Amino acid sequence: MGEKMLGELGLEENCCTAFVGAGGKTTAVYTCVGESLQKGLLAAAVTTTKMWKPKKGFVEWKAGDSVDEIRKKIRGCGTLPLTIGTDFGNGKIGPVPEQILARLAEAGIRLFVEADGAKGKWIKRPGANEPVVPDFAETVVGILNQKAVGHPFSEVAHRPQICAGSLGKNQEDLVDMFDLVVLFCKRDGIFQNCQAKKVALVSGFAMGEGRCFFARYRKEFLLIGQQGVPAFVWERSDDRQSVFMPDEGII
Repeated sequence: MGEKMLGELGLEENCCTAFVGAGGKTTAVYTCVGESLQKGLLAAAVTTTKMWKPKKGFVEWKAGDSVDEIRKKIRGCGTLPLTIGTDFGNGKIGPVPEQILARLAEAGIRLFVEADGAKGKWIKRPGANEPVVPDFAETVVGILNQKAVGHPFSEVAHRPQICAGSLGKNQEDLVDMFDLVVLFCKRDGIFQNCQAKKVALVSGFAMGEGRCFFARYRKEFLLIGQQGVPAFVWERSDDRQSVFMPDEGII
């Protein structure tokens, strides 16, 4: 059980880590950027789709910007996480070309990529062209939020009719934990078309809740691990977090 997401998920040496799914991607991205900066590493948040423009620490990428200029801007921000993107002008930002991201990674800037969109919902099934993971990403972290369990797809799922239909349900049915397992493990689930190492992260827990949830859904967590995807629990409060594999003996 650890307080650092980078170490617990095995991301410390990565040049590029992508986050897919729903229910915590943005927070996870900035958590990892912040932890990297605290270790004295150069790091930045980016997206391959869209994400909300942060109030602080945004650098708009423009054609012709040099890697050295971006490195200086990251250093100038200290421990404030920096986000690099194109400004859509509507409160959202968009992607930097992948070849530019590759150059940034080659220059020693750790990239944490929001590679999927879910419009603030807790679970999703990706569309045909999702997620958008850079070819050079070493790890893809898939996130689904346990708060969806017990609620109708219509309330908690992105594109609820599609998500529910892919699981043989309708959008007024209640989500159960096995639905999350299928979304983690199914070929057209949240890791669709991802070639990099995969890590499953179940989010939405307050501090101390993860072990109780695991005790209730031990069988479901085991099923994720049996597919070769290590499954972790993410507990967090305003000023603390804990990331851990709930039962290292079986998963």
